[in-house]
Amino acid sequence: MAPIGVRLKEEFCRAETERRLTELRWLQDLRQYRGKYDPEVTVRIGANRSKAFVRKTRVKVKTVDSRMADLLFPSNSERSFTLSATPVPQIAPDLKKMVSGELTQANGGQPPSEFEVKEAIKKLTDRAAAGMAQAIDDQLTECQYKNVARQVIHSGNLYGTGVLKAPLVEKKVRQSFVREPKDKGGKWTLVSETYVTPFVDWVPLWRFYPDMSATTLEDCRYVFERHVMTKSAMLALARRKSFNARAIRDYMAARPEGEVQANHFDVELASLGDREARAQSRTGQYEVIERWGWLDAQSLLDCGMAIPEARRHETFFSNVWFLPNGEVVKAVLQPINGVLWPYHLYYFDKDETSIFGDGLGAIMRDDQEMLNAAVRMMLDNAALTAGPQLEVNTRLVGTTEKINEIFPFKVWPRTGDDPGSPAVRVLEIPNHLNVLSTLVGMFENNTDEITAIPRFMTGENVASGAAGTASGMSMLMGAASIVMKDLISSFDEGVTKPFILALYRWNMQFNPDDGIKGDFDVQANGTSSMVAKEVRAQQLDQFSQLAANPMDAPYIKRDKLLRQRADAHDLSDVVKSEEEVQAESNNPMAQQQAAMMETQAKLSMAKLEAEIEKLGAEVARLRADAVNKNVASAYAAMQAGGVAAQSPNIAPAGDEILRSAGWKDSTPEESTADAVGSDPVPPNGLPEAQLRPDPAGAMRGPNVGMQTPEMESA
Repeated sequence: MAPIGVRLKEEFCRAETERRLTELRWLQDLRQYRGKYDPEVTVRIGANRSKAFVRKTRVKVKTVDSRMADLLFPSNSERSFTLSATPVPQIAPDLKKMVSGELTQANGGQPPSEFEVKEAIKKLTDRAAAGMAQAIDDQLTECQYKNVARQVIHSGNLYGTGVLKAPLVEKKVRQSFVREPKDKGGKWTLVSETYVTPFVDWVPLWRFYPDMSATTLEDCRYVFERHVMTKSAMLALARRKSFNARAIRDYMAARPEGEVQANHFDVELASLGDREARAQSRTGQYEVIERWGWLDAQSLLDCGMAIPEARRHETFFSNVWFLPNGEVVKAVLQPINGVLWPYHLYYFDKDETSIFGDGLGAIMRDDQEMLNAAVRMMLDNAALTAGPQLEVNTRLVGTTEKINEIFPFKVWPRTGDDPGSPAVRVLEIPNHLNVLSTLVGMFENNTDEITAIPRFMTGENVASGAAGTASGMSMLMGAASIVMKDLISSFDEGVTKPFILALYRWNMQFNPDDGIKGDFDVQANGTSSMVAKEVRAQQLDQFSQLAANPMDAPYIKRDKLLRQRADAHDLSDVVKSEEEVQAESNNPMAQQQAAMMETQAKLSMAKLEAEIEKLGAEVARLRADAVNKNVASAYAAMQAGGVAAQSPNIAPAGDEILRSAGWKDSTPEESTADAVGSDPVPPNGLPEAQLRPDPAGAMRGPNVGMQTPEMESA
């Protein structure tokens, strides 16, 4: 294997060099996500300027991560895939013969028709598909697929590309306690069982080296994956049957302290974390290179592999592992039938010129830089205008005075005699916070437009425009769901569907249960089911609110509407089915309880109506009392006016009494004098006809029959 090892090592070095520019973009994305400036930007900013970083990129990435994870993996554990039999399932001839024989026996020796055989095969395949789906679901739970998929989604949203590696064959040991028979003591003993299971992993982009001359995975000639392992992991690799154990142990024995080739991005990644780059230690770690891809027949012939003459023009898909010195430790051909690449790629925004995509970091790079620049300007301007700037003429100030200190009531002693030249002068710097704040808002709004991820998706209450109303917000959420639907469709087509298809083929080859095997179709339902369900839930809620009125209620089937709303919100188990409602209606006990509840509801309604009627009567009584008091007050005021008109000399005393009681006159003083002057008071008082109310006139009411007594003038 030595010739092919040297060739593959050169190929890997070329892939490293071709990926260098992409690594620089990923480092910018990571700094932007973590809120750190590039080194050259930090140098340009300087030491005395603001270095604030608005981590808007992190908000956008986390929003899309959470939204996609919630739609792809809902809380009700609904599957993100469906496995069903093909319209015309293909089965083995012996199985078809067995089905035909069972039907013949069931028909009393009468041979079944072709339609009956097809229907029986369809039912058998449907049961097998249900068993296969359950087996795959169990495998996904065991390998923690949900957590792995979250990492793939985050990598795709931030860097533009997420890589899922699966399925591969892995042996695991299951331990359980089993009780011995009583004749052997009946003790509980620990039993170990080895079983084969699929392996699922997330591949960080930093260790993923594809063929950079291709734009899709299908067009790649090779894909390298770089592994950095501890000493124990390397020894575990040597214990696997498919690896060259002697070559691995000899390599480790020659390098007891480990050997890892340094990469420029390793230093950068270490400096971005909590640890310094100089503190990074590779002691006790080893490096292994894994290659998936095509090998020509001549390369395999050079390694001693026997290839027929008729196939020496072909290329063969293989998996090769080799050490940094070029020594091959594993070489196999296509381990899973029907599965070539074990990698599945998720793109946030596919770049047509590269095999990698663009993430949110690259898409909003300019907007993030403009937002940071505007915020830095605003903070710098605020800092400069927070206090006065002082210009001190040191020739006019005492030599012992500390000119770099300022505090209230400070005294500046002068030494010069020139009165026109101040020792200390205040400089006012213009404040532009309002203009800069507007600039910050403009750049922040631009990030929403560029990324198509609006702020209200994070729960921010935007009260302006269409978002100010419930219907407007629902409309905006529906429009924003289109973007999420596109992303979930990309994940379904790039990861879910090919991965579940590969897992189905893995089970067809390695699963020992023959009862779950058959001719099946795999579909990813993240887009068609989960996003559509969320939009439907919003539409049903809005329709329920619109139809909640007495005019529309007679035309609405409330039971069906309630069930559809519950299904859309994954709460179908809280609503009674029609059978349960029918059973309760036929149950005397349930009828009695329903009658009691209805009676209680009627009593409560009658009690409420009585309370409302009582409150209405009380309000009417209070209004009548208020009218009576107003009439009595008006009549008393007219009486007082008559008395004051007959005896003007007592009016000041009456005014004083009213003022002491808190009364305030709202009528100008001259109006009273004018009124009195225009109608002089006779010596013997007012005529009786003006003081006594007319029984047939406007004075009828609660005070009818009352009259003002005649008063003698003083």
